[in-house]
Amino acid sequence: MAVVHIRVNGHEYDIACDNGQEDHLRFLADEVDERVRSLSFGKGGNPGESMSLLLASLLMVDELIENKKEMRSIAAEANRLAALASDDNKAAQPRRMLEIESAMATTLEEIALKIEKIADRIEIR
Repeated sequence: MAVVHIRVNGHEYDIACDNGQEDHLRFLADEVDERVRSLSFGKGGNPGESMSLLLASLLMVDELIENKKEMRSIAAEANRLAALASDDNKAAQPRRMLEIESAMATTLEEIALKIEKIADRIEIR
């Protein structure tokens, strides 16, 4: 278990994390610190660390939820397009099967003619 020293909103904390996760934890702390510092409180000044962290957290969760909604929307659109592609492919399959069957029939007719010619030659001898 590793301990990482971070700084958020001017306050320092020691946070434990799994080994190998130190850089990721520092990145997350920097992101939270940036969000807290970006809040503008107007003439009332900073309402305090707890309120700043709460507001930054609410903004981050709102962004997360909006991103999840967008991902669900994109996934639904991808599924819709995949279904359309599958339907188009299914519609094309009968045509392709007819083409294959026609080509096979032509080939079989040609083979049958060759066999008949060979059979005629054999009968003549």
